[in-house]
Amino acid sequence: MAHIPKVVCINGNGIGQYCNVPRIPRKGETAIPTNLRYAEDSGKGVNCAIVIGRLGGDVAYIGKVGDDDGGHLNEKWLKEAGVNIDHFWFDKNIKTSLGLILIADNGENLIFNFDSPGIDLTEEEALPHLRDLKGAEYLITGFEQDKDVALKCCEEASSLGMKVFLNPSPIEPTDELPPLPYVDTLAVNEPEALILLNRVGDKSVTDWEDIARQLCKKYQVKNTIITLGGDGAAAWYGGKGYRVPGIKVDLVDESGAGDAYLAVVVQNLVWGKDIAEALDYANKYCAYVVSTPGDNGVIGKYLPIEKMDEVLAKFS
Repeated sequence: MAHIPKVVCINGNGIGQYCNVPRIPRKGETAIPTNLRYAEDSGKGVNCAIVIGRLGGDVAYIGKVGDDDGGHLNEKWLKEAGVNIDHFWFDKNIKTSLGLILIADNGENLIFNFDSPGIDLTEEEALPHLRDLKGAEYLITGFEQDKDVALKCCEEASSLGMKVFLNPSPIEPTDELPPLPYVDTLAVNEPEALILLNRVGDKSVTDWEDIARQLCKKYQVKNTIITLGGDGAAAWYGGKGYRVPGIKVDLVDESGAGDAYLAVVVQNLVWGKDIAEALDYANKYCAYVVSTPGDNGVIGKYLPIEKMDEVLAKFS
C-alpha cells in the first residue's frame, strides 16, 4: 500500500518573478520597477507543502505543472523539502503559472498572478488523487485554482475524514461564497475577513476574535483564523476566542508569510499542540519570515526544523 501522509496540499503552483519599486503604486501611478529576476517562489499550494516539509512534516502535494523550466523548478523545490510528489505531474499542453511580485522599499508587496489556460486542476483530475490519499488527517487548499474545484475538494476531503483548512484567497468584494459546513477552519487575512462579511474598508474593527466568530456563523465553519500582519492574529476556535499579539520587527519583505502561517499552524496541530500554541509558534515563525530579505524568493526564507529553537527563543 502506498504511503499516506498526514497533510495534503491542493492549491496553486508557479514560478515567481520579483522586481523592486520605491513604493506600491497608487491608482493611476506609473511604476518604474528595477531588478527583475526569477526567484525561488511558487504558488500557495507548493509554498505550504514546502513549509511543512522543511519542518519535518509528512505532506503530499497534488497538482500539475507545465513541462517547462518553471515546472521542473517546482519539482526540484518539492523534492528538496521532502514533500511527497507521487500525485504531482507534468502536462506538456500547459505552461507553468507566472507570478509577478512587486517589493516596495518598506517591505510591502503587491502580487500579480498570470495563469495559463488549463493550469487549474479539474474535478476529474483532483478527486481521484484525493481519494487515493484517504487516511490523511488534514487538507490545505484555497482559491489559487478554480474556486468550484477547491470547494469540491473540501467537501470530498471532509467525507474522507480529513480536517479541512480553506484559504479563500484571492477573493474579490463581488465574490460570493456558499455555506461551508464541510470546512473545519477558514484561514483569512484582515482584508479578506472584511470582504467576506461585506464590510470592506471598515476601520472601526477592534475585536477581531468577534469578527472570526461572525465568519464561523455566516459560513457555517467550525473555526476561523485571521492573520493581522504586524498586529499578530486572532481566531475563533473550538467555540473560544484567541488573540496573539504582534511581534515588533523591522519589516523587510512580507512575501510568503500568509502561506507560511497557515502551514505552520497545521503542522503544529499534527504535532498535537493546542490552537493557542500553534498560533504562537506560527506568529514567531512569520516574524522571522517578514524580517528576512527574500533576495532569492520566499522559499529561501522558509525555515528547517533545525533552526526553529533559535527562532522561538529569539521571539520569546
